[in-house]
Amino acid sequence: MNEITVDNETMAHIAIFEKIARIELMECVENEDMILFVVGEHKMAEMFRKNKEVISQLKEKINKHILVAEVSRDLLTFVRNIFFRYGVNEIQISWKNNRTDIVVGVKPEEIGKVIGKEGKNIKLFKDAVSRYFNVNSISVKQ
Repeated sequence: MNEITVDNETMAHIAIFEKIARIELMECVENEDMILFVVGEHKMAEMFRKNKEVISQLKEKINKHILVAEVSRDLLTFVRNIFFRYGVNEIQISWKNNRTDIVVGVKPEEIGKVIGKEGKNIKLFKDAVSRYFNVNSISVKQ
């Protein structure tokens, strides 16, 4: 597994998230355009019960696209949670030669958003999943 370094900006985003969402954060992964917050299993409903405006308030404070996903001990469920917002219609996981490769199918109009500029978003999603599972690649079904 890769060593994870957390810079001051990420620490600030974690503090903002925990203050606004009022639940504990498990993971925070970001790029220039997007920030992905990973919360514990079954914590999403609790988060929205405590604050229905949590996403818009985070977006206002952080000024990036905000994505919140629940962690899962099950790889398929975790991948579905991360890509949920993009209309997941299919997830293929293949295990060959000690490699785990994942192909995610989303709504056609969402493919560009999932991949992101120069593949930054799909790399972000792979980084998030790789913190919990040994994954070689994640790609979007074209």
